[in-house]
Formats: sequence, C-alpha cells, structure tokens
Amino acid sequence: MPDQTQSLDSLIGLEFSHYRVVKKLGGGGMGVVYNAEDTRLHRNVALKFLHDNVAKGPHALERFQREAQAASTLNHPNICTIHDFGEAGGKAFIAMEYLDGATLKHLINGQPIEMERLLDLAIEVADALDAAHTEGIIHRDIKPANIFVTKKGHAKILDFGLAKLSPARTARDGDGATDPLTGPGVDSEQLTSPGSALGTVLYMSPEQVLGKELDPRTDLFSFGVVLYETATGFLPFTGESTGAVFDAILHKEARKAVRLNTGVPTELQRIIDKAMEKDRNLRYQHASEMRADFQRLKRDSSSGKVKTASQAWASGPTVTVVPAKTGRTRRAVAAIVIVALGLAAFTGYKWSTRPRGFNPQNMRISKLTDSGKVGNVAISPDGRYIIYVRVDGEQQSLWIRNVATKADVQVLPPDVVNFKGVSFSPDGNNLYFTRSDKSTTNYSYLYVMPVLGGVPRLLIRNVDSFVSFSPEGRHFAFMRGVVEPLTLEIRVANADGSGDRLLTAMPAYMQMNGAVWSPDGKTIAAPVLQLGKEVKWALNAINVADGSVREMFSGSEWLGTPAWLPDGKSLLIPMVLVPENRAQLWVISYPSGEKRRFTNDLSNYGEKLGMTQDRQTLVAMESRQSSHIWTLPQGQMAQARQITAGETPDGAVEPGPGGMLLVRSRGSDLFIMNADGSQRTLLRPDIRNYDSMSSCGERYLVFDSYEENKRRLLRTDADGSNPVKLTEDVRTSECSPDGNWVLYVSRHKLYRLPIEGGTPMEVASSPHGILLGRISPDGKWIAYVYHEDSPMAPDKTAVISASGGSPLHVFGWPFGALGLRWSPNQNGVQYLLTKNGATNVWEQPLAGGSLRQITNFTSGSIFSFSWTRDGSQLLLAKGESTSDVVLISNFW
Repeated sequence: MPDQTQSLDSLIGLEFSHYRVVKKLGGGGMGVVYNAEDTRLHRNVALKFLHDNVAKGPHALERFQREAQAASTLNHPNICTIHDFGEAGGKAFIAMEYLDGATLKHLINGQPIEMERLLDLAIEVADALDAAHTEGIIHRDIKPANIFVTKKGHAKILDFGLAKLSPARTARDGDGATDPLTGPGVDSEQLTSPGSALGTVLYMSPEQVLGKELDPRTDLFSFGVVLYETATGFLPFTGESTGAVFDAILHKEARKAVRLNTGVPTELQRIIDKAMEKDRNLRYQHASEMRADFQRLKRDSSSGKVKTASQAWASGPTVTVVPAKTGRTRRAVAAIVIVALGLAAFTGYKWSTRPRGFNPQNMRISKLTDSGKVGNVAISPDGRYIIYVRVDGEQQSLWIRNVATKADVQVLPPDVVNFKGVSFSPDGNNLYFTRSDKSTTNYSYLYVMPVLGGVPRLLIRNVDSFVSFSPEGRHFAFMRGVVEPLTLEIRVANADGSGDRLLTAMPAYMQMNGAVWSPDGKTIAAPVLQLGKEVKWALNAINVADGSVREMFSGSEWLGTPAWLPDGKSLLIPMVLVPENRAQLWVISYPSGEKRRFTNDLSNYGEKLGMTQDRQTLVAMESRQSSHIWTLPQGQMAQARQITAGETPDGAVEPGPGGMLLVRSRGSDLFIMNADGSQRTLLRPDIRNYDSMSSCGERYLVFDSYEENKRRLLRTDADGSNPVKLTEDVRTSECSPDGNWVLYVSRHKLYRLPIEGGTPMEVASSPHGILLGRISPDGKWIAYVYHEDSPMAPDKTAVISASGGSPLHVFGWPFGALGLRWSPNQNGVQYLLTKNGATNVWEQPLAGGSLRQITNFTSGSIFSFSWTRDGSQLLLAKGESTSDVVLISNFW
C-alpha cells in the first residue's frame, strides 16, 4: 500500500487497488493523470488523482465520486469512458479509458486546423454534448484541453462533470479586497484550475461570468469559443486580467473568424456567431441543432456547394453581370486576351543568351486581383499569401490575399495615408510596412504587425522604402532620402528595428524603389536615379561588408524594384521601354550588367517585384491608364465634352499657340492639335517630354526633354522646329503670359529666365526643395509649392511678386494635392484633390477661408488640368488608372 504522503509526481511503479502505475501522462490544476495497467483485466487505463489540496476541500471526495458516477452513465463513443472510482493509500482516483493521441489544445497550437478535420471533430463533439445534456449532465468546462483527438482522428470529451470541482477559495483577503482570480459574484467552483483561472475563464459563457444558474446552453457557448479557436488559431475574448476577459465576454464582439482565416466557410462563421450569442435565448438551444448544421455544412462542402466567405468575395465580380458596365467587362476580356497574347509572344521569343535554368516555354502568368486598385504588393516567403495596398480614391488600406483561393482579409482599414512599401518577415508571421504621416507624404515610418492583423508597432522613423531581409533573417535593408545634400542612403537595421546604421550614401534623386538583399547575403542591389552632369538610372551593387558601391548597369531607362534570381548571378527588374513607355521585365546579369529580355508582351509592369523564398514564384504589378482630353467652357460641368478618344492615353494638356492645344501622350510624346481634337500632329519624334510644356505667346514652345541622359529645357518655334537649349537640370517650367520669360524649378530654387536666353534670376528658394511654380494670368505674381524646413511638416503654398521677395500669402498644401494653377480671375490657386473616390479641381481663395470645389465629377481620375489663356475653357486629361497583381511562375 503506498504511503499517504507520497507525492503525485512520484507514483510510478506503485499499485492502487488493482491498478499498477506505469508512467505519467500529464497534469493540471485539478490533479495528475497516469497510464496504468489494470492487473485484473490486463488492459491499459488512465488513472486520475486529485491533488491533495483539492481532495481536502469540503465534500470534495463526495463530489468527486458523485460526478464520476454521473459521467460513467454516459456510454458514448465520443466521451471518455469511466471504468472505476476508488481510494487507496488516502488518495482518490478515477480509472478511465486510456487514449492514444493528443488534446485539441496541442493540435491547435496557435494555428487553425484543416477545415474537413474541424467539421468531423465538431460533429462528434456536438453529438457527445447532446448525449450528455439528454442525461442532464452539463460539462461546464468545454475547452481544447478537455477535448482529446485520438490517432484515428476521433474526438473524446474528457472530465465530464468534474469542471465544477475546484478548491473552495476565499473571495476576499484580510483587507477585504476582491480575489483577482474570481472577481465579485463568480462562484469559485467555476474556475477549473486553481492558481490559473485564465485557463478556463477564456472559455466561459456570459452566464458563468455573472454567476447565474447554468444550463446546457453554457456548454454550447464554450463550444463556440473552441470552434473559433480551432478555425483561426486565435481566442475570441482575451485580456491582461480576469476582469478584462470578463468584460470582453460580456460586452465585446469577437473579430470575425473569416477575417483571421480566409478558408473559413461563411456557414461556419454563422454557426460560430450563433453559438457565441451573449443572450442564451438567441443562442443554439440544443446541441442537436449544432450537430445538424455541421452535418449539413460537411455535406455541402463535399459537394462543392459551399464557398469560404473570401471565395465568395473573390468570385462575386466574375459572375455578376451589370449591363451599365459593359465597357468594364470588355476591358476585362481584353486584359485576358492581352495576357494570353503576351504569353504566346513570350513563348515564341528566342533567347540565345538566357541564363542557365530558365524555362520560358512553361512559364505561367496569372492575374491575382481584379479591382484595379492595387498600389503596392509583396508575396509571402512560402508563396501562399500576398500583402497588397488597396487605393480607394484618397484612402489606402492594407489587405492579405490567399493566392490559392484569391480570398481577401483586410488587416488595416482605409485611411488618408500613403504606403511606400510592404514586406513579409522571413518566417511569414509578420508584416513590415512603410506608411506616411497623416499630415504629409514627405515623412514616413516603418511599422511591424502580425500577418492577420493587430496593433502596428513603430520600428523606425524616416524610412522611404520597403525593407528587404538578409538571408538569415536577422537584418533588413532600406532606403532613406536626405534633402540637403540630395542623397540616397542605404541603411541596415536589426529585424526588431534596433541598430540602424548607414551602409552607404549615393548622390541621387528621391526615387525610393527599394534595395534588395542577394541570396548569399553579400550584396545589396539598389536602383537609383543619379543627378549631376548626367541624369541616368543606375542599378548599383553594394558590398555588405564594406559599403563599397559598384555600378552594374545604367541608362536612360526607368528602373523599378529588382528581384534576385535563384542562382544569385542575375536579377529581374522592371524597365521602361522607349518610345512605348511601358515597363517590361528584364534580366540583368551580375556582376557584368548584361541585360536580356524576360517578358515581351503588351503589359505594363509596375515598379514593384516580389519573390518567394525559394525564388520560384514572382509577383508583379500590371498597370493600365485610360485617359482623354476634355474641355469645360467656363468650367461648367453641364457642358463638359471629351475631344479625344482611342487606346492611346493622353496624360496632360496645356493651351498652345493660336488657340491650339499641347498634349502629352503615351507618357512622353508631345502632340499639338486643334481645340476640337482634330489634326493631331506629333511635334518631334525625338522629344521625350515628362514634366512640363507651355506656349510662349504665338512664337515659341517651351518644354523639358530627356535626351542622352540629360534633362534639358528646350525652346522651339511654334511648329516644333529650331530647338534651342535654354538650360539644364530643370524639374518644371512655365512661360509667362506675354511670352517674354520662363519660370522654372531647379533643385531647391525657383528661377525666371528671358525667353531669348541669358542669365537666370532667382526668385525663391527653400532648403528642402520647391516642387513647382505657376505664373498668374496677368504675369505679376508667382504661386509655388515648397517643402517646409522640417521634413515632417506638410508642404506649403506661397504667393510672391513675379520679381521675387517675401510671400504675400502662405497656405497649407492639402494632403494628396496634385498640380497647381491660378484661377482665371486670380482670386485663388487651384489644384487636384481626390475625395470620395473621384478627382476634382478645388480652389483655395487668396483671401483665405474654406476650399471651394470647381468640378463635380463623381468618378474617375484627373491627371492634369489647365485653363486657356483667356480663361474661357477648363482643360482636363481625365480617365482612370488601374493596377493589379500578376503571379509569374514556372520560369526557372
């Protein structure tokens, strides 16, 4: 006979009645469970012993025996069978069915369980609860730790009738303070584990929290909590204390399971919601109802009738036909045809010098999104998810999409901010994103948050790109722009944001397309736009060990974000083709810098590429713009008229000589045409115009042109002939109304220059930069936009005399504003603002006061606007711009 003082942790080898203890299986607040041999029947059993402090409670043994007897009456395949109750050596024990497997708690382990398995287990648990409730037995402690899953995949509910057994506890201490583990009005018997009340509190029903009389519906609420955790890996009600959890259970709604796991069927969400109804009269009334709903869901899932909520969201646009939007439907079909043509063109393209390992014949390109509103994208290391920025007018939000199901979950709600980059952590558990301050787009912060949502945590201030992790995942690289002197810094920090240090700095313009770490961890590749005697794009290789910089490739082609290929000897990068002005993907060999075509289709790939960890799958952004020229007499919406059409996008419009119009098209081609859109003529085939164009009276045209890696300000005759270089290093320009001088921006200063050439005169400057300037209709005033002294401060608009001097007026520059014009009557300055999903012209009166809306379009974007010289016509380049994510695989 064992000693009565024998510890429960050292019973191996001892016999209790006809049970010989073999090994310890586990323990908890109530007691310890051992594997034992039934020496009479020669079978394995599980022996559960109560802890001494529990057994010594008032009437504890009597309750133990009574509840064991009640549970033993339940003969059900999904309830752990009770064989015996006994006492030996002063120790009470229960002999029960020996189970081989693991508890549901261990199977979940913070991760959702596969849906088919979840439904099988749910049906069995619901059936077991129905059997128990029919016998008048309430479990009171349904939780994953009390649901066992055998190796054959069957559920077994443990500890029926024992949950209410806890040691009697004093609700108040000697000072009268409430015991934090129980709280006022809560029966201590409802806390399963002494000293660890939160282990059960997390699964309590509202009536348990309030200490009310319980009935079978309390088990159904707890079962709903278990279902939620099994489907998502998360608990619905949490808190830092028992009181906080109680408050959540009583007063707060859990986040929808479909938001945490995109594979959750909408019907399962409904079942969970009904099970977790706080009002038990609105909850499931019987376990048999839940069982029937699970069985129906399993049947429909097997037949393919059931979709996850996110599958329904993803498939909705493809099955809904709205006659009023046939144009959009045709564009969608056209997009599919274009992708197919691109694939065919690519397959037929011969690569005589392609890198070893490429297999273009089997390459697949598939579209992942169809909203047309993607602003940035990254793919998870395992390729299962993408994180993307959704742009809805002036607001941006952050979304996760399941690649296989195209199911979406929003992880950050819409806000008036600008995301500059997104990344996954190497383990795929966290998201890193760079987002602007709400007051200005000039200053951004790096945050980290869990993949499925949570509270973002600030890591580093003043970050201007996404982050790229080193191969071992302990560090990341990012870009930071410095205004004075104009410099692009490549910096490295630890994964937690600490240890931020400068690796190298390069003279560059503020193009923050990101720096990417090579597979061997020795090199960081960074595209930069270099300024100086030459203006050129360069792909630089930075030695991680010493920060030395080596130029791999350079040219006039615009460069996007690169991605290293598996061999570590080449990179993919978006590169803009001239004169098509669309980005295709190219391969750049490392370290030689040799370039080769990767895609040869009709798509326009955006700046961002992302690779999976094995570098076998790639995400890119495919962009399209449809825009045309509109005229509005006196700015009147009722008389708005579209004067150009066709597939070629017209991106900007200005008044030209003789009442004609200057139009920038296809990104950089400069045309001149009549005011009604007729007689459209390309001015000069060799001109690549990007920023500004204007007419100087009837005699000259002035515009910037990017040629031979130089940004020049050119003057030509009105027909485009006789080009003359006025100056270099120009950002924007405009001719005076009388045609005698030109206003232009260069670096941090604003200059005016005689139209016939000569010495420029500085009229304004700002240490952090001037964006653009505009001349008033009478030629006496200049309005310009500039950066404040602090990069965190929002931009400002100033009005000065045309000859320079102190500002007469200073206004705030609205977040997201684009363009700058004078109103025809000179009473205000105007710009483009996007609100409620549509871009319109807005005016800031010089006298102060609220903004005034000039146009009232309810949809679409305006890319450029201007007024004719006499102020009689408002000119717009209007349309829409779309961008979606494409997945490229099987190329290696």
